[in-house]
Amino acid sequence: MADIVEAGAADRPALVALLAEMARFYAERRDPLTLAEAAVALTAPAGRAGPFCLVARRHGAAAGFVSLSGFFPAFDFRWGLLLKDLFVAEAQRGTETASALMTAAAEYAVRNGYQRLDWTTDAANDRARAFYGKLGAKPADKLFYRLDGKALAAAARGTWPERTR
Repeated sequence: MADIVEAGAADRPALVALLAEMARFYAERRDPLTLAEAAVALTAPAGRAGPFCLVARRHGAAAGFVSLSGFFPAFDFRWGLLLKDLFVAEAQRGTETASALMTAAAEYAVRNGYQRLDWTTDAANDRARAFYGKLGAKPADKLFYRLDGKALAAAARGTWPERTR
């Protein structure tokens, strides 16, 4: 059974290690300074919007984490909670750590007065989709949009990217 706590400053070294492993898993390059800054941000919430981080430990070692951010408004003009990342260290997969983190995220939402818990996954991530399905979660009937990099900079100048249908 995993012990799950809201991450604090003492958890930063463990979070850096988990974030580095997650970056490798997704084939992303992350320098140590960026990882350290992310660990600080995840352990120093900025009010109700967060971000917040829950860390799972098994036998005293960091096993995984879930990062959360509040958003407003959700249904009935109340707060919602966005689950941004769920990650379990490779050595801890198959130990029910991911399920425990999802339960802890739901408990966190209820305990702190958030109306709902939303998250996304890549459409091609069959493993994640199967996991969420086993939990009884159903995909929302929504599409997810993103602007980043040059497209975000262009939109900020009022020059939106080429339109698609």
